[in-house]
Amino acid sequence: MRDASSEVRSLRSNELRSRLLVSLLGVTLALTACSSTDPGEPSAEQEADKPRLELVPKDAAKDVSPIEPVEVRASRGTIDEVSLTNPAGKEVSGSLSKDKASWASDEPLGYDRQYTLEASIRGKDGKTVTEKSSFTTVSPAGTVYPSFLPPPKITTVGVGQPIAVIFDSPPPDQAAAERALKVTATPETEGSWYWWDDRTVHWRPKDYWKPGTKVTVDAKVYGVHLGDGMYGDTDRTLNLTIGPAKIATIDDKTHRMVVTVNGKKVKTFPVSMGRAGSTTGKDGKKISFITPSGTYVAQEKYKVKRMNSDSYGLPSDASLGYDEKIPLAVRVSNSGIFVHAAPWSVADQGRRNVSHGCVNLSPEAGRWFYDNFSYGDIVTIHNTATKLAPTDGFGDWNIPWEKWQEGSALR
Repeated sequence: MRDASSEVRSLRSNELRSRLLVSLLGVTLALTACSSTDPGEPSAEQEADKPRLELVPKDAAKDVSPIEPVEVRASRGTIDEVSLTNPAGKEVSGSLSKDKASWASDEPLGYDRQYTLEASIRGKDGKTVTEKSSFTTVSPAGTVYPSFLPPPKITTVGVGQPIAVIFDSPPPDQAAAERALKVTATPETEGSWYWWDDRTVHWRPKDYWKPGTKVTVDAKVYGVHLGDGMYGDTDRTLNLTIGPAKIATIDDKTHRMVVTVNGKKVKTFPVSMGRAGSTTGKDGKKISFITPSGTYVAQEKYKVKRMNSDSYGLPSDASLGYDEKIPLAVRVSNSGIFVHAAPWSVADQGRRNVSHGCVNLSPEAGRWFYDNFSYGDIVTIHNTATKLAPTDGFGDWNIPWEKWQEGSALR
């Protein structure tokens, strides 16, 4: 017969062994679970090697700039195919890098349009991963269109020609508009912009252009925010060549015009300019006939130009009024001052001033001036009783350089 206490001790020992076995089994199962791999899921190492694509802009992006490049960037693989399409399904062109790790569009997008970007990448294992996104470009509150003076049809100008950019509506942010404008000259030429008014900005060199200079004016305004939701309408470019330095200098004391070409005197002509005195226009405004002193720039020319004193407030049927067709007229100011042939005042030319403000030449001298002077050529007038307003036509040269620089919106 067994001892009861011995039996109890035996039972306890068996129980302890059983618990120990269960505990060891649990540890083994836990270790097994931690070290096992589900064949349906990639390992961390496999995930790290997976090819990836980054699309810029991201899916559902809004107000995207139409001039910022759309990009596809690949990692751990090479780009296989890229498609960027506009709403009509037309593809936007782009370029793939040599290593096929990146792609970028190389043409601007349209305003207020939705684009779809789809790209595929091929991994080291030969498998392909595809990503897709759609985004919408900015919708302007309005657009601003730039025009040039001289107009693009004029390709050669004189040494005094300023460059004017005229916007069809005022850009609210003039600094942004000015930053979008660039003048490139060969040889390099110092110059600056000057805001004439809220729509017009001029660029001129510090000194007259050097003959033979090649000039390119770029108005890269498309896609540029010009303030208050307004954006540039389109990019424009103007190309110019600077011709010979033609300068006509008129002295009211001698009533003579002296013409130089590239610094050499080539002609001397007698002239008659605006008579002394003034009259009162139909609106009660005083009208002076004196030709202002200053530096003028030739702007346009006419074989025959109809001139009517009604245009500046003097009735054509008044005693000093007129309505005439004038031959061989070269405009030098917006206020109506021309250099032109005047056969009716030949006897006065070189002696006295009898015109309404224009510079009168004989028919022969007028023909020579018309044939030889054009856009950008200089006419300077000295020793008359009034001064040319800098804002009259291309009166830019009548503003001192230091003052001119202050007219930039970037100062």
